[in-house]
Amino acid sequence: MKTTILVIGIVKNRDRVLLRKKPDGSPPYKETWYLFGGELNTDNQNPDEVLISTLKKQTGVDIKTTERLGWDTETKPDHDGNMTFYIYLDYLCEYVSGNLVPAEGIEKLEWVPIEQLSSYDLVPPSRKLFKKIGYL
Repeated sequence: MKTTILVIGIVKNRDRVLLRKKPDGSPPYKETWYLFGGELNTDNQNPDEVLISTLKKQTGVDIKTTERLGWDTETKPDHDGNMTFYIYLDYLCEYVSGNLVPAEGIEKLEWVPIEQLSSYDLVPPSRKLFKKIGYL
């Protein structure tokens, strides 16, 4: 089984968090809302830098990491259907500047008030992280 390490960020802008919507037909959780993250590909990568760079590419906004929230794991099929063991390194981030511009493959970007998160169809790992920090 393959192992993938992902750096995941909750991006806050005052009382809102940034979410993206998966397009129809995007496995394994179709048409759901989720957080942002990037894959650590080498031993020399800095997780903070990977997250900052990935968020810029995916959303057009600049962020800074403010807190390491810990880690979590999940086993699920990857985009090709191969079972993969995922390790999530979770961060709290702060919006710095920029306008939202969704990258290819992102249906929609939205600043969601924290008190409205429960009304969104969130992927299980994002829902679990929001519960862990008391947002749900």
